[in-house]
Amino acid sequence: MKISFPTNLLPTSVLACLLFQVAVAQPADPTEPGKIGFTSSTTNTFTGKAKLKDKRNSYDDVQINSSALAIGQELSLGGAGSLSLGIAYNLIDIDNGDRKQLNRAPLPNKLQSLGASLGYSTQIDDRWLLSSSVSATSHVANYGLLKKGWGVGGHVMGLYTWSPTLTVAVGLAYDSMSEDWNCVPLLGFEWRPAERWSVAIGIPKTSVSYELNEKVTLSLAVSGDGGTYYIKDDPRPGVAPRSLDDSKLEFSELRLGFQTDLKVNKAISVSSSIGSVLYREAKYIDRGYKLKSDNIVPFVTLALNVAL
Repeated sequence: MKISFPTNLLPTSVLACLLFQVAVAQPADPTEPGKIGFTSSTTNTFTGKAKLKDKRNSYDDVQINSSALAIGQELSLGGAGSLSLGIAYNLIDIDNGDRKQLNRAPLPNKLQSLGASLGYSTQIDDRWLLSSSVSATSHVANYGLLKKGWGVGGHVMGLYTWSPTLTVAVGLAYDSMSEDWNCVPLLGFEWRPAERWSVAIGIPKTSVSYELNEKVTLSLAVSGDGGTYYIKDDPRPGVAPRSLDDSKLEFSELRLGFQTDLKVNKAISVSSSIGSVLYREAKYIDRGYKLKSDNIVPFVTLALNVAL
C-alpha cells in the first residue's frame, strides 16, 4: 500500500489538525525484494484574477497560478516493507498587475520550493500499515533557492483497515517552517459505501468519487494548496505597517471543483479539475500582517501521472 502524503501542505490549512487525506494505491509485490518502482507527476493550476485585502486597503487583479513536479523511486524490501526517495519542486507564480501600478499588493512575484524526502512503510499485520518520512526543503520567494528558507519536515502515520470498505488513518506531521501548524495531529478515513462510490475525508483533498468505468472516475472535491516561504526583501516597502524584510510568508488556499481522472493505460493517467477558489490567505507570520481574498475566482487544473 502506497501513501500519498504531501506534508508541506498541511501546516497551511486551518483543517490540518482535524483531517487527513488517505490516498491508497496497489503496492509492488512484497514477495519481490529489490523491485524498484518509479513515479512522476506534473500538475499545473490556472486561476482568474482575484481581489485581496488587508485591514486598510484592497488590491485588484491579483492572479496566482501554480506548477508542481514530483519524482519518486520506491524500493521493495520484501517482508520488511519498502523505502521511497522523492524529489519535488513547486512554483507559485503571482501576477500582481502592472509594475508601475501604485496600489499593488505587497507580495513577491513568485514562491518556490525544492526538496527531497526519504520514506519507509511496512505492513505490520493484516490490518495495520505504518508509514513514515523525513524531508529537507528550501522554500523561498523570488530567488535564493537552495541557499535560504531551509526547513525539515516529516510524518508518522498508521493506516488501519477497519473493514473491506473502510480505512482509517492516524498520526502526526511536523514542519519546521510553520509556526501556526508546525506539529499536526492526523485523522481521516476512506470509505466505500457502494461498489463504484468512495468518500475520502482529509487534507489536502476531501472528495466524493464515482467510478464511471474502469478508466474514468468523476469526483466532487475540496482541496488545498500552499506552503511557508522565506522572504528576503520587502516586496512593496512602506505598504505594510512593518517592514517585511527577512520574514516568512505562509500562503494557503481552498478550492472546490469537479475532477475527472482518466487511466490511459497501466502506467499513465491524467486528471483535470474545474471549479472555484473559495478562499486565499497570505500571512506574514512573524510580522502580524496578512492579506485575504475578497472574492471567489475560477480555477482549472491539469495533471499527468506516470507509475512504472
